Amino acid sequence: MYDVDDGATALWYDSFTVESSPGAGVSVLSPEGKSTGVRMVSEWDATPQERPLYIPSGRYHTTTGPHEAVWDSWSVTLVATEHVAGNDSRVLGPSKGSSVVNERAAITHPGVPLSAVDHAYEQRVNGSDRWTSFVFLIDSGRILLARTRRYPGYWHPVGGQMEAWDDTPLDTARREVQEELGIDLDAREMVSLGCLPRDEGPGKIHAWVCVGDFPAYPDVQEEEIHEVRWTTLEDALRADSLAASQNFLTTISDRRREFGLEI
Repeated sequence: MYDVDDGATALWYDSFTVESSPGAGVSVLSPEGKSTGVRMVSEWDATPQERPLYIPSGRYHTTTGPHEAVWDSWSVTLVATEHVAGNDSRVLGPSKGSSVVNERAAITHPGVPLSAVDHAYEQRVNGSDRWTSFVFLIDSGRILLARTRRYPGYWHPVGGQMEAWDDTPLDTARREVQEELGIDLDAREMVSLGCLPRDEGPGKIHAWVCVGDFPAYPDVQEEEIHEVRWTTLEDALRADSLAASQNFLTTISDRRREFGLEI
């Protein structure tokens, strides 16, 4: 991590503004015509982050790969930026005479980011059994689906992976809904849909349905949830989602009268 510094020992680089297209496409780095001096202030080893890593304005960072014996000798930095008036994204780099265009490929296989998340969980739970728990909330014939900041291209039920202190998949499901939506679920009102193999990696995905009177606009944990919406079963079945979510939605469709749903 580097702070801006114009002292005698500073490293000097040209400053570039960044404009990126959504998803796959290009990032255009345009030189500002000025240089910025920086000095290193910290250095650390990091595993994949569960939550966003916030870098203060005016601070810069570099990413380097681990040594050969660690993590199969690769590393990746996934960066998502959004335009905020007066706070444009900037990068520093060697002098260039013109703009630099970087191609960005789409992540077409969910195993790429999921493998990194698996690595982090293996470290946190000491290699023990892992599971993922989700809950389909249903209110007045509508299902709540969410787009997470980690996978904004897919619609999911609310939930997530176990933590070391979760005793059962049901504990994980209730904790995740409370953390992400601020809703405390009664375990007696949760109907199990069973479990399926994870879309990628080891472990099982457990799912429940909970029918109740829920807030139209839940208290969303914005660090993890990008957007939530109440939708019909028909629209939920058509939404872009991973295989396990689709399979659970099909089970819900087969039992839709039980849950007060109509297509």
